[in-house]
Amino acid sequence: LAAGTELPPALCYFGCDAADADYLHAEELHAAQAAGAVSLRPAFSTAGTFVQHRIAAEADEVWALLAAGARVYVCGDGSRMAPGVREAFRTMFRDRMPEGNPDEWLNSLVAEGRFVEDVYAAS
Repeated sequence: LAAGTELPPALCYFGCDAADADYLHAEELHAAQAAGAVSLRPAFSTAGTFVQHRIAAEADEVWALLAAGARVYVCGDGSRMAPGVREAFRTMFRDRMPEGNPDEWLNSLVAEGRFVEDVYAAS
């Protein structure tokens, strides 16, 4: 952006327990959003919202970006969050393509390098 390059839309969904307790790098994230580099989509579990819930609630916007070639990077908890995000994407597909196969679609995104996970095993 500083060099005048126009960036494609970027959504950053992320979760933490509470905004006032563990919203790490909040200043940097808000500066990136203010500069127009990203649209932050936090999900705070103390409020009962998780990343997969927020993605599901904003599925039309996510779907449009996917249709335009967007990439998805999932980082974090591999035991609860990542499976929840995968299911949110499958549901998004089923809602829009009822005759299609959501697993095949998600697997094709993975094969194309458009859905990448870097997750850890949580207890």
